[in-house]
Amino acid sequence: MTERGKVLITGGTSGLGLELVRLFLDKGFIVVTTGRREIDVSGYEDRFSLYRADFCNLGQTADIFRKICHEHTFDYVIYNAGILSPAEFIKTGDGFELTYQVNFLAHLLANEIIIQHNNSGRTLRIAAVTSMAYRVAAPEYKPVSEPSEYRAWKAYSDSKLYLALMCLQYSEKLARTNIRFFSFDPGIFGSKLYRTQSGIFKMIYQVGVAILRKPTSSARVLSDILMGSEIKNGAVYDVRKRIRKLQEPGFTINKAFWAGALRDIDQFLRK
Repeated sequence: MTERGKVLITGGTSGLGLELVRLFLDKGFIVVTTGRREIDVSGYEDRFSLYRADFCNLGQTADIFRKICHEHTFDYVIYNAGILSPAEFIKTGDGFELTYQVNFLAHLLANEIIIQHNNSGRTLRIAAVTSMAYRVAAPEYKPVSEPSEYRAWKAYSDSKLYLALMCLQYSEKLARTNIRFFSFDPGIFGSKLYRTQSGIFKMIYQVGVAILRKPTSSARVLSDILMGSEIKNGAVYDVRKRIRKLQEPGFTINKAFWAGALRDIDQFLRK
C-alpha cells in the first residue's frame, strides 16, 4: 500500500486513540503515537512507532516530543491523551492538579514544541479531542492548587474547554501560516477512562462500557474531518460533522490565564 502521509496521535494505546492508530494504519499512513503500554500492530511494524510518554511529568514530556519532532515530520497531529478526573485532588510532581496537567498543560507544551519544529512552513493540521463536557464548563481561569477547591467534574470539564480554546487561540495566532487547528467532540462511547475512578462510579462505568457504542465510529468521523478538503480553522466539530458553538455571548478568553499557562511550560521549552 502506498504511504499517504504521517500522523502523530497522543494516547494511542487504548480507547479512541487505539482506534485512530488502527484506522490510520489501515489507510496507509505512517503512524507515531505516545502511550504507556505496548499494542499489537502486526503487519504494520514498518509504519508504526511508539514513544512512551507520561504526561504527569512535563520534563519527560518535553524531552519525548523534542525527540519525536527530531525524528519525524508530520502532516497531521491528534491530541487525544486524557483522563477522567480522579475523585480526590492529586498534585503532580510538577506542582499542578493532575487533570489540568494531563488533559491540557502537557498538550499545550507538546503543541509549542511541534510548532517550533514546523519551521519548513509545510501544511499541518492539528486536532484536539475535547468532550461534551466543555459545553458546561464554567472556568475561573486559574489552576486549582488546593484540595478544598477541587471538584472532579469541574476539573474535567474545564480542562476540556481549555483544550478546545487552545485550538481557537492558535488558529488565530497562526492564521497566516499553513497550520490549521480544530477540536473534536467524540460524543459518548465506551472506554477504559474509568481506571482513574473509584467506588460506585467505577463499578457503574465498568458495566456501562460493555453496552455503550465503541469508539470506532468517532475515530472514523475524526479522520474524515482531519483529511477533508476544507476545515473551519479553530472550530469545534461533533460526531455528525457539525460545527458547535464554543463561546457563549459575553464569554471572553482570559488573557492572563493564557499568559500564565505559557509561563508554566516555559521552563520545559528552554531545556
